[in-house]
Amino acid sequence: MLMKTLPLTLRRRNRKPTEVLLVTLLITFLWTVSRAQTELTIDSLSSTTNGVRIAWTNPATNQAFTVQVRESLTSGNWRSATTRYRWPWPYTHWGDVPVGLPRARYYRVASQTVTPPSRGKLLTRSLREQYTPAQLNGLFAEWGIDGFVRPKFGTSARPFTYETVDPYGLPITASALLVLPRDTNGPLPLVSMQHGTIPYRIGAPSQPVGGVSGDLHFSFWAYAFASQGYAVVVPDYLGLGNSPGYQAYLHARSESTCVVDALRAGRSLCASNEVTLNGRLFLTGYSQGGHVTMAAHREIESFHADEFLVTASAPCAGPYDLGGVTIESILANPNYMAPPFFAIMLASYLPLYQLGETLEEVLAEPYRRTLPPLLDGVRGLGAIAVAMPADVAAILRPDFQSDFRTNVFNPLRQALLENNTYAWTPKAPVRLVHCQGDEIVTFANAEVAARSFTSRGSCCVSVVDPGAPASLSHDDCYVPSLSEVLAWFGTFSP
Repeated sequence: MLMKTLPLTLRRRNRKPTEVLLVTLLITFLWTVSRAQTELTIDSLSSTTNGVRIAWTNPATNQAFTVQVRESLTSGNWRSATTRYRWPWPYTHWGDVPVGLPRARYYRVASQTVTPPSRGKLLTRSLREQYTPAQLNGLFAEWGIDGFVRPKFGTSARPFTYETVDPYGLPITASALLVLPRDTNGPLPLVSMQHGTIPYRIGAPSQPVGGVSGDLHFSFWAYAFASQGYAVVVPDYLGLGNSPGYQAYLHARSESTCVVDALRAGRSLCASNEVTLNGRLFLTGYSQGGHVTMAAHREIESFHADEFLVTASAPCAGPYDLGGVTIESILANPNYMAPPFFAIMLASYLPLYQLGETLEEVLAEPYRRTLPPLLDGVRGLGAIAVAMPADVAAILRPDFQSDFRTNVFNPLRQALLENNTYAWTPKAPVRLVHCQGDEIVTFANAEVAARSFTSRGSCCVSVVDPGAPASLSHDDCYVPSLSEVLAWFGTFSP
């Protein structure tokens, strides 16, 4: 790609003198090395209390863009501007945050031709922790699952990266973890295990934390399954682990494509280690992982049935009815127990559904100043929770909050509805595992999904409360859910 800077008269909008002083604009043309020359033109610049908005045009098709900034034309390097998702992206506009802007800033826009992703291509792999059955016994006791999991095999953990597709159809790198039973080459059944909410990228399953891959809270399901003779793939999801940018949290489409391509790369990694698979595929996950599991099951049976055959699926404690019972239960509770989830979801949906140019634009004071820095993929749930109000919707700008509470056509409401995962007809058996005492993801999600599936003609759908007769909370239901899923998957002949 060749780049050249030329003077150009900006198509100006009426701006206050203080706004003109705030931002200095550099117009940049880009030429891609090809037969035809393509002109990219920055058309408008506006500055408000919500930040700086830039818009541009490019007559070429199949392009993605990156905004770059610097504070001086005579010193310093161009760097990619801060964005709520990642660069490049397909939109022809972008907003700079209103907090901490320098008096002068220069902008340029780079374009690149989009290349089709090599979906499921295995990129890198490594070997990390290996455990004997005796070592696993000790870990299982520490995790509180030794009462129902007796290791038959040791395990080996193999983090890997692969190519997949982002929400805009652009190629992106993602990472995952493959956990294999040791001293057996199969043929093995394959489990795709989807983890719950992780706000920080180093907590993803593929990342080394405390000697065991990923956040321990989300890892031990994988080791439990592998110790029973399953090959286990655990996707990190976009924006976590070694994947660039911010995560696409509770975005069903990208969650599902991430799983499908992790399974493809995981099968390649098994083959390269001379591990054979028997063709059986099981899906499970807890909390956000339940939502991902349902989205992945739908994706596989709808678009990849010639490549994968789901044997059984066990989504656990997932928000399948995001735009219905999930958000209504949250809004009805002025002291919701997990406020960071709402903030992470809002930050994820902002660029994906164009809810605003910047997160600050849709937030109320003081949250427009305090929350965005915490939603950086580095901070944990505790840091975010401290900055949240008891009523999670109170972080929204008052007019947006009022509209969100009352208007079904509010854009955030519509985004939630788009990410419901129950309006389809599963062919493989589905067991919805959920505790009725769940105070974070209401049990009504399982009921809504089960009614939808049975009304559409699905033959093998059940709802199981693994904590009954006790009314277990979301966190307390985690271990009993693993026990239930392990036992149920074991009923399918190898």
